[in-house]
Amino acid sequence: MADEPLIDVTRVSDKGQVVIPKEIRDKLGFAEGTRLIVVAAEDAVILQRVEVVAGKVRVRELMDRIKSVTQRLAFGRG
Repeated sequence: MADEPLIDVTRVSDKGQVVIPKEIRDKLGFAEGTRLIVVAAEDAVILQRVEVVAGKVRVRELMDRIKSVTQRLAFGRG
């Protein structure tokens, strides 16, 4: 299924850096310099490409998508 989440494992470096695995970067089109919003939610960190529409970051849409994904994963439907 095209919307299946990719899952991989990475580590936090001593400088707090995290490598996003290549397969995930490729799927999402993250190139060097891509700007990401970082959201901390309970015990998760969520990264979202910064999308600016008419000068505004689409935060409401981001939060709705995060809620949807976390609910699917929590109930084993992801």
